[in-house]
Amino acid sequence: MNKVCIIGCGMIAQSAHIPAYKHWSDDFEIVAVCDAFEASAKKVAEEHDIPNYYSNAEEMLKEMKPDVVSICTPNMMHKEFAMLALSYGANVLCEKPLAFSYADACEMFAYAEKQGKMLMACQSIRFLPERLAAKKLVDEGKVGDVYYAELSRIRRRGIPTWGKFHLKEYSGGGALIDIGVHGFDSVLWLMGNPKPRSVIASMSKIHADEIGSAKSSGAFKDNVDTSNFNPDEMNVESFAQGQVTFENGASLSFKISWAANLKEENNIVLAGKACGIDMENKKIYAGAEDIFDLEVGPSGFEDEPFYGHFCLIKNVAEVLSGKAEAFVKPQETINTTAILEAAYLSAAENREVMIEELL
Repeated sequence: MNKVCIIGCGMIAQSAHIPAYKHWSDDFEIVAVCDAFEASAKKVAEEHDIPNYYSNAEEMLKEMKPDVVSICTPNMMHKEFAMLALSYGANVLCEKPLAFSYADACEMFAYAEKQGKMLMACQSIRFLPERLAAKKLVDEGKVGDVYYAELSRIRRRGIPTWGKFHLKEYSGGGALIDIGVHGFDSVLWLMGNPKPRSVIASMSKIHADEIGSAKSSGAFKDNVDTSNFNPDEMNVESFAQGQVTFENGASLSFKISWAANLKEENNIVLAGKACGIDMENKKIYAGAEDIFDLEVGPSGFEDEPFYGHFCLIKNVAEVLSGKAEAFVKPQETINTTAILEAAYLSAAENREVMIEELL
């Protein structure tokens, strides 16, 4: 039985991590939660029948000696707490983004390797059934070399209004770092993790006077506190678009938004030399005329809005027992982080950024 501690008691901890660990109760026991606001930690512990709560993460790690730690804090604290948990001998599952720079991602994985522990980014959206089906075709060689991809993740009005997502000093960025990271991770994984060569991007923001429901911004259970959200304080992008080129000659076009006057989309399109795949519409395009249906299986957790976390935490159990490799591998996360860092630099300096500049 693996002892689990959770740092950060916000929406993603309560709606995703805690239910997933409890589902796999033969492998995990949540022994404590921690939040900078002690009242929040106490409330979550009581509501979820967790025996201990803390407001100091290091104190929790010293006393509980967990096998696994989930990092569910605001983005800017991910590295600090991941490194702390690793230093106390824990394996770490960290919410995305793992890091904001190529250098930080490399440092974190190097330290995990030195400690002999698992560090995995919580890239749970890979488990969408259509993405798993597409990956199977790619791995079987039925798509051929992928030379072009499109990523479209558009919320018309879906700015997160809980936590600190809208403040750069806590989140590090807006739509791109929040939901774009999932898309980049999935595309790289689907394409076989090609090494990125360059990124060009632009970003913008529309006034958040129409913010939509909590559900439209990813809080599916609507049990979030939005009282501290002030749209006038928002200092991160609500929309980003651009292109990534890869060293193998492939390219990726992307558009990502929390709020944009565009059609809602959550799609990845791949163009391979043997066929192409449109995942949102579940179609395969081959030759001049042939169009086939993409055969998509069930997720196994259809009733859970964060079912990807259930799949990912099952993988954590398999990794720790020696039955499987980590589903999200270090170099995939490092390459995703490099794209994010380059995209923000490109938008800030209004130019194409070469990935070698970050190394």
